[in-house]
Parts: sequence; structure tokens; C-alpha cells
Amino acid sequence: MTGEVATIIAAAIAATGALVGVFSGIIVGRRQVTDQASVEHGQWLRGQRQEAYTVFLAAWDAGIWEFGEMIREPYALIHAAETYEGDGFEEMQKHLYEKSFLTWQSMQRPLERVQLLGPDSVDEACTSLAAAADALETAARVNSGTPEWPDYRAIGDAHDLAQEAREQFLKASRQAMRTPPHPSR
Repeated sequence: MTGEVATIIAAAIAATGALVGVFSGIIVGRRQVTDQASVEHGQWLRGQRQEAYTVFLAAWDAGIWEFGEMIREPYALIHAAETYEGDGFEEMQKHLYEKSFLTWQSMQRPLERVQLLGPDSVDEACTSLAAAADALETAARVNSGTPEWPDYRAIGDAHDLAQEAREQFLKASRQAMRTPPHPSR
């Protein structure tokens, strides 16, 4: 019986080894597929981010230009307000409020897309960008509807804030784009 027991034990060990090999192959295969899916998703997300960042920067720069255009020719608006039949300064104020609102809105949608895609460091930079855009909108409206418009100090401060926020965004987005996708463990 010792020969038969040895044969049975050897067969049990072989069967156990085969089962362990099959199960470890399944586990390793699943892990490999999971890692591959994670890397592919990371590559897709990276492409989406790159597109969103580029679109946002174009919208941001266009919006900054629009805010600048509002105040580049203040005397034309003031002269129009002074010669307007009725309350020209009130009309000027309405015009500035509407134009500054629409300019901020043109920047907001691309900013929201960037915020959806992350990562957290870019989200924080987007918060600064939104605050800077709000400051620009407010600065463009300071003293509107009066001959004292525009308030160059408020506009200058808001523009400096906008430049700092853009630099912070560029730094965060560069870091996000330069980090290669990797499998999550």
C-alpha cells in the first residue's frame, strides 16, 4: 500500500499544482487586463485634458482681450453717453454690464469642462481663474455709468490677478500632462 499511497499523494500534489497554476494564470491575466484598461483610460483622459486645456486657454485669452477692448476706448463710450438723448450713462452702464457678463460666460463653459477632467491641482487653479474672471468683470463695471469710468486701478489689479491665475493654471496643467498614465495598484 505504500506504493499506492505514494502514487495517490503524487497525483494529489500534481492536481493541486495544476489547479494553482490555472488559478494564478487567471489572476495574473485579470490583473494584466485591468492594468491595460487603466493605462488606456489614462491615455484617453490625457487626450481629453489636452484638448480641454487648449480650448480653455484660447477662450481665456479671447476673454481677456474682450475685457481689454471694453476699456481701451473709454472716451468713445463716454462721448456717446454724453450726447445720447435720454440717460446715456445709464445706457453705457447697461452695455458694460451685458458685455462683461457675456465675456465671462464665454470663458466659463470651457473652464467647467477643464474642471470636470481634473486633476485636483488643475481644479484649484481653475478656482483661481474663476475668481480672476469675476474680478475682471467687476473691475470693468466700477464707476460705469459715470464720467469717471473706467477705474484703471481696479482694472490693473484684476488684470494682475488674472495673469497670476493663468500662470498657476499653466503650471498645474503642464504637471498633469507630463505625468504618464500608469496602472493603478
